[in-house]
Amino acid sequence: MPYRLKYYFDPDYEHRRLRPKWRDDGSVDQYDLGYVQNVVVAQALAEWEDISPDHTPLPGEVVADQPAFSHGEGCRVDPENPRRLIASVNGHVACADGKITVHDTLSIGHDIDFHTGNIVAIGDVLVGGSVRSGFLVMGRNITVRGAVEAARIQAMGNISCQSGIMGGSKASLRAGKSLRAKFCENAALHAAGNILIDGSSMHCRLFAGEKLAVKARLIGGEAYCGDAVYVGEQLGGTGQSQTRLLVGYDPERIHKDQRLKARMAEAHMEIEACRFEMQRGSERVEAYASELTRYERLLSVCKAQLWQLWSGPDALRRFADCRVIVPGRVGANVEINIGEAFLTVPEDTHDVVFRYQDGEIVMEHPALRK
Repeated sequence: MPYRLKYYFDPDYEHRRLRPKWRDDGSVDQYDLGYVQNVVVAQALAEWEDISPDHTPLPGEVVADQPAFSHGEGCRVDPENPRRLIASVNGHVACADGKITVHDTLSIGHDIDFHTGNIVAIGDVLVGGSVRSGFLVMGRNITVRGAVEAARIQAMGNISCQSGIMGGSKASLRAGKSLRAKFCENAALHAAGNILIDGSSMHCRLFAGEKLAVKARLIGGEAYCGDAVYVGEQLGGTGQSQTRLLVGYDPERIHKDQRLKARMAEAHMEIEACRFEMQRGSERVEAYASELTRYERLLSVCKAQLWQLWSGPDALRRFADCRVIVPGRVGANVEINIGEAFLTVPEDTHDVVFRYQDGEIVMEHPALRK
């Protein structure tokens, strides 16, 4: 009895034939080209079906007398159904010369731009070029060999930016584990673990759940770190550029706190605007009453979320274990917070470590003890 191979993915998928996806409203999403065919472990990839002996194969249809699969790495015959091929790893599926494979690493040898669209992968992602402004890359672990522009990168594991980040004040990188970059400028970096900058960080917002290390200079912007900060050459710059460090709290908790307070400030402004309009005449009361109620409810919800954010026992850290280590020099306009303690650091301080003691920040020399 002959058999026909049924695919559960597009075997004729080719990157050079990608087309933008249509939105529900009829417009076209130029950033979504469907570059990756993702599959997960145990997902069906193909299956042999019975066909009649007089079946006439259609163009491109695979027909055989015996249900045997041609497959490579990342997939296997289903032990519960020998006619079905399933994925054995999380990754992306492809079919070349009739051979089905699943790779856990997606390698893209060029830029992420309008030729690729956004990249959303289940497995690891290796980008040989740059990630251009406006584009998104998501994956398990992500390595970018080119530059990262004003783009978004999100990884469940680690992120490595081998040629640095030039964020244009719009880049956002978020790692579930650690993040490493050659340098970073005008970007927001989040890592649940450590952040390591091999060169300098200029005017960035850095959120490191554990440790932050900048080998050269950390100038401008803000850094939030759970445990310790190391800056090798220079902390802070000159002139009007301000550099702020907050150590000892969960950075993501701080980030949520900032967003909640921003929403609360916006709600306060809208409430005052509604009340002002309602005072201008009775005909305006009904028009603005529902808006006033909506913003008052939003304010109440934000206050409750803010209280819940800081009420748990895991909200605080052991501040006595926190350190800010600067073997080089400290420039102008540097502020350091460890827990509730605050210090404006004197300019041209050299070879120093800052730590928390009895509710204050103390300075000690040298920065690194032998």
